Amino acid sequence: MSNEFKRLALFGIIISLLTSTYVSFLGTIFKQGFGTENLVYNWLSLVLKAYIAVLPFVLITGPLVRRLADWIFVKLTSIKKK
Repeated sequence: MSNEFKRLALFGIIISLLTSTYVSFLGTIFKQGFGTENLVYNWLSLVLKAYIAVLPFVLITGPLVRRLADWIFVKLTSIKKK
């Protein structure tokens, strides 16, 4: 397993966790309000569910998005050079 692959996998794991935490927090606040009872419990109970849903998506689409971004960057920089 190459270091590049390990680095991308670690990035996917971290960004999935951060995204899951943030989105589940916003969803909990929108659904039940900010100062309500059991906010933290309800929020944290959703983080794992969201993480399980987001992690495979990020690990699968991450390399595709990276290639797309590289392709767009090459196209834009080649247009500016002309």
